[in-house]
Amino acid sequence: MDLAMAQRLVDRRKAAGLSQEALAAQLGVSRQAVSKWERSESSPDTDNLIALAALYDVSLDELLYGEAANDADDLEDGSADTETADVADEAEDSAGHADCGDKPLVDISLARGIHVIDPNKGEEVHVGWSGIHVTNERKGEEVHVGPGGVHIDTLEDDGHSVRTNDDGTVTIDGETFSSWKEAHDKLDHHGKHFHTKVGRAWNKFPFPALVTLAYLVLGIVYGTWGMGLFLVFLVPVYYAIGDFIDRRHLSKLIEAIYPAAAIAWFLYMWLCLGQPHPAWIILITIPVIKALMRWCRKQWKHRKQA
Repeated sequence: MDLAMAQRLVDRRKAAGLSQEALAAQLGVSRQAVSKWERSESSPDTDNLIALAALYDVSLDELLYGEAANDADDLEDGSADTETADVADEAEDSAGHADCGDKPLVDISLARGIHVIDPNKGEEVHVGWSGIHVTNERKGEEVHVGPGGVHIDTLEDDGHSVRTNDDGTVTIDGETFSSWKEAHDKLDHHGKHFHTKVGRAWNKFPFPALVTLAYLVLGIVYGTWGMGLFLVFLVPVYYAIGDFIDRRHLSKLIEAIYPAAAIAWFLYMWLCLGQPHPAWIILITIPVIKALMRWCRKQWKHRKQA
């Protein structure tokens, strides 16, 4: 889908007073799908195009091609007045738009507001009557500040969503908290939600400090400074176990523990036994295992939704 059509979808949605979440709910698709349409990463299928045209009360031609279809029909009728109007519209568009190849596309309109798209940086900024909307495609971030409050979202499927509500509550990843303090008490600084008290206590325990202390003791008492460094690999394993206790996601446990174990084993074979070959082969399996675990999670998610 071209950038012009993506922009039309954005303008139509905002003119209808719909958020991406609201539009996705009406169409029965995910918000990520709507976001990809509006970032020209994918195109709506035929059914969704028809539904969008009906929702916005426009024809498919107008939704797909803007005013181009109407202009072409008028030119075939040989209307001189319409041709003059087209020239005037084209001049107005030239003043309102600055589209030069890979340079930023700028649209300034009293009705639509100010809209800037930078294809090189993957950034989009819209300032209008509905508020300020900023999207960074490369970082997968989206921020909206408007009458409805503040909405911060990552565009990835595994990302986080943060929204302030009119009643003073805060919604994070679909869960509403009575205040920021309550959200802070139940989430860690990465936004991870603790489902159990055991999981929260496990993750808040200063395990890295314990590992550092154990390393110093082993080094001072037994002189095993080199071998003691392998204790570092216990840190990601510890937090992976804590996450498993809290969420019961076996695939994430394997995805976190396997790379640490594989790297530790390779370093032991290389530095302690002097056998980097063929021990390095274990490193190649790390991305394979991670991809396999993510595939398993997606399959499980689709099965639950079905």
